[in-house]
Amino acid sequence: MTCTHFAKEQVLFREGDPADSVFRLLSGSVDIFRELDGDPILLGTVGAGQFIGEMGVVENRPRSATARAASEVEVEILTPTEFFDQIARSPRAARELIQRLSQRLREADDRIVNDERRSGRAHGTRKDADSQAAVESVNNAYLAAKSPWLQRQFRTPLGLGDLPFIVGRGPVAAMGLPPLQPDLKLDDTVPFRLSRNHFMIEKRDGNYYVRGLCSTLGTIVNGEPIGDHFRGDDAALRAGENEVIAGGVDSPFVFSVFIG
Repeated sequence: MTCTHFAKEQVLFREGDPADSVFRLLSGSVDIFRELDGDPILLGTVGAGQFIGEMGVVENRPRSATARAASEVEVEILTPTEFFDQIARSPRAARELIQRLSQRLREADDRIVNDERRSGRAHGTRKDADSQAAVESVNNAYLAAKSPWLQRQFRTPLGLGDLPFIVGRGPVAAMGLPPLQPDLKLDDTVPFRLSRNHFMIEKRDGNYYVRGLCSTLGTIVNGEPIGDHFRGDDAALRAGENEVIAGGVDSPFVFSVFIG
């Protein structure tokens, strides 16, 4: 393993590169990007103490995003063999990796169950933004548009009494149906920031969560990025107002989720 410094704006690796190493960030911060129709879209920022690129090594697949230094950074670069040896020697590192993989497996299982549950109520039983006349304050939880741009698409907050509640992009010509039927369909234009199935709001053990649905650009919940390139695919919602951004840091799809 070697320690290397990267200057601000320097690229650690690019989307599509072979996943031939793992970076452990010792200091500074790194921005994670994906290319969308040739334009870089910021998904979020990784801080010191975290691994970068470990999932590509574990899965033996090319990099799915670009990592670029947001400040001057110092990283420890490990070969795949060194990374797995470190996992084998460190119970803490192994536990973190197992927790991450276990979380992904649990979330995949939950998605299958949710798909089966939703398939029986797909026609005429869910809410639509155009027909929602008032807030349904079941459990005092509701979703609202926060940015002025998004408020032009739906002005009336939507009650979250029937969960899970899925947010996604509306149908586009020549594209097939999404895996799940969104409860809130929103318009977007190329380059798309919102995926057809972007995120869901669900309730488990009395608590509310936002869960990413394998969207292209990820979701940010109260400043915490979730998705394929980050440590978690879901984030707990706190009491009061929560900010949810779908599609990267500067996306216009900014929501408020209120939990009473």
